[in-house]
Amino acid sequence: MSKFNYDASDAKLQRFIKEGRGQGRGAEYQPWLNVHSIASRGRVSRVSGWKTGRVHHFLSDNETRYFYLCEWSDAVIDIREHYPLMDLYEMTDILDDDLTKKLMDRKTGTPHILTSTFLLTMKNEQGQERHFARNIKEARDFEKNSVIERYEVIRRYWHKKGIPWGLVSSFEINAAWAKNIEWLHAARRLSDWGYSEQQIAGESQSLMELLNGGKGTIKNAIERFDSQLSGEQGKGLLMLKHLLATKQIKIDMDKPIDLNHSAKSIDIVDNKGSDAGAKISS
Repeated sequence: MSKFNYDASDAKLQRFIKEGRGQGRGAEYQPWLNVHSIASRGRVSRVSGWKTGRVHHFLSDNETRYFYLCEWSDAVIDIREHYPLMDLYEMTDILDDDLTKKLMDRKTGTPHILTSTFLLTMKNEQGQERHFARNIKEARDFEKNSVIERYEVIRRYWHKKGIPWGLVSSFEINAAWAKNIEWLHAARRLSDWGYSEQQIAGESQSLMELLNGGKGTIKNAIERFDSQLSGEQGKGLLMLKHLLATKQIKIDMDKPIDLNHSAKSIDIVDNKGSDAGAKISS
């Protein structure tokens, strides 16, 4: 959980609102907090999203890992990180005077803006959209009663909105899947690497044929692919990552991807694969 409590002043609050933070969807959304606006005790990262086409901001490794799982899931169609509960203070029925006072900056009287780490939009097989809110729970979050109280406020907020909310700990984030997705993530859009659509189609087919032969290791297939391209090293590995990212081929994601495994460990998908059951903890 994050709260807007660094230099808590009405001027800064109004500037954030004027900048459009916490507003919009998809490519237009701007997170309330970014890697520049808050001092994080974790490792910050910025990742260009598959689904939104914008840069996402994360303040810890667990936030980033959960994001990768959301990216992988076909059911998730939009990811909004550090989503602010802007209308919280209008909900007087879920805030008593004592709680309201605790959520105000003692010096300036400016309200702290609580956030949920993620607001996810998911679409089911019938095309219906639903929202889910999640807060990534760090171990240090429960060292203070004040933090527990804020989570209770967030729970009440989303309950009133009719949106399912939950806390997600590091134990509920599949690290193996997240690390594998991180490894291949940048290769989904080969146009970013200067590839044409024709080049992608031709070279991806060539690598799939080599993998489908099932001879030797995955690494052997990549080396044969590079050799066919006049020894251009690295193109085979990039194409492998692209095929995995676009789910044209599949591999056991529960284990670290190992290029020394047999090429038979790769499954070729006739039509671009679907993995709506990607492991997103609720």
